[in-house]
Formats: sequence, structure tokens, C-alpha cells
Amino acid sequence: MLTWEKIDAVDGWYGFHSYALWRGLLDFQKAQGIRGDLFEIGVWRGRSAAVLASYQEEGETLYLCDLKVDDAAIRTAFESVGAAGRKLVAISAPSSQLPGRLDLRALHQSVRWMHIDGEHTGSAVYSELELAHQLARPDGLVVIDDFFSPRYPANTTEAVRYLEKNPFHFRLFAVSFNKGYFCRPESLAKYMDFAAGNLSEALLGYGCKTTLFKTTGAFDTDAIGITGFVDEAGRIAGPDNDPHYWNMLRQQPVRSLRARLRNAWRELRRRQG
Repeated sequence: MLTWEKIDAVDGWYGFHSYALWRGLLDFQKAQGIRGDLFEIGVWRGRSAAVLASYQEEGETLYLCDLKVDDAAIRTAFESVGAAGRKLVAISAPSSQLPGRLDLRALHQSVRWMHIDGEHTGSAVYSELELAHQLARPDGLVVIDDFFSPRYPANTTEAVRYLEKNPFHFRLFAVSFNKGYFCRPESLAKYMDFAAGNLSEALLGYGCKTTLFKTTGAFDTDAIGITGFVDEAGRIAGPDNDPHYWNMLRQQPVRSLRARLRNAWRELRRRQG
């Protein structure tokens, strides 16, 4: 059975907040009937790959790429969460060699979840996104590690450069706990509706209390930010001047009446000094 305690016992840097968010989004994919292969570049001991393996269904393949895939460590990690015997393709090579090692025609738009945590250079991230464009399903997600990380600025600058040059390939859906989440433009509304309606509760269901921010409108970016819980903002917050709504294709209320009254009282007290 998959639990955070079992994942935490595996060596690696994948954190609890990402674990909860991945489970919430993978649960959503399952509920929506989104099926397809799973892919991870940068595996180490299989800490995050074990989460993906736990969600792997009949007929799906998990692709793992690292400079040297540690088969024994990954097998142990998978066994610890009850995911032994999954269909697995392990590729020991830099990600730059993947186009020559994969059957890209057979894998065209077959991947529903792709996690990129590889070389962390600008050129690698850009080429990995080019590969992701060939592999990702129309309703799939692509996750880039160390997004907005001051240690690896090229992970952000080159991902943004890719988006600017290829606006119909991916849209930035969320920035959360050191990772960027990208989806196809045609699936953005689906994932945004989930974020506005159920994502906060899904995270809380895994013991992760967060605040979801969407502080700009569709004219700017539809991406959301997810942080640890901020008491003043509540679980979901819109723009500073209209915190009860997210500006999407339509105005989306994000707070209950009780939450709105509570925040109105806080604002009145603040103004009174």
C-alpha cells in the first residue's frame, strides 16, 4: 500500500508536498479515465517513481531514464509500496539519447505523466520538453523539477523560452514546491476547474494543508501557485483586489459564504487599526 512513510524511507529529495499533489492529480486522472504510459527522467533510487508505479494500470508502461538505472534499488522501492511486477522499461543513458533509443512513432502522444528531473542544464531541459511534446497525451501532464529554483535558473528560463516559442504545445498549469506542472492548451480548462473545485480538498485528504493562489487573470497567465497554508489567505485565494474569485474563462467563485464573511471581518478589523 502506498503511504508517505514508505516513500520517505526511500533515498531521494522528493518531498511530502509533492507527494500529496501528485496523488491528488493522479487520482484526478484516474477519475477522468485518463490512461497512458508514465515516464521519468532522473530516477535515482526510485523515490518518486514508486508513486508512479503505484498508479500504473494494466496495459500501461513505466519508462525510467537515468545515467545508470539502479535496478535493485528501484525494485526494492516498488516492492515496499506493493508495486512489484509492473511493466517497466529502464534506459541507462543521458536524456539526449532517448530519441534514438525509443520508438517515437509507437509512443506518439501515449504518455499521461512525464516527470523531468534530469541534467538540469538549459539545453537538456529544452530538448526534454521537445521530447515531451512528442510523447505527452492531449490530457497528460509534464512536470519539471527545480522550477523557480535559484540553484538551477536554467530550468525555468529555458522552459519559459520553450513556451514562448511553442505556445500551442504546453501551458503552465501550476507552480508548486519546487516543480512546474505543464499541460496541453486544450486540457488547461479541465485541470483549472479541478484546481478551483477539488484540488485543495484532495491535498488535505493526504494530510497536506495548502493555499492555492491565482492572483492574475486569463489576460496574463492561467497558472496557479501552491504553497503551504497561509492563514490570511485561506485555502484558495484570487487576486489581491478580489480574493474570492479566480478569473478564468468565466468568473469562478473559490470561497464559501462562511469564508467570505470571515475574511470581510478580518479586513474590517485591519482597516480599523
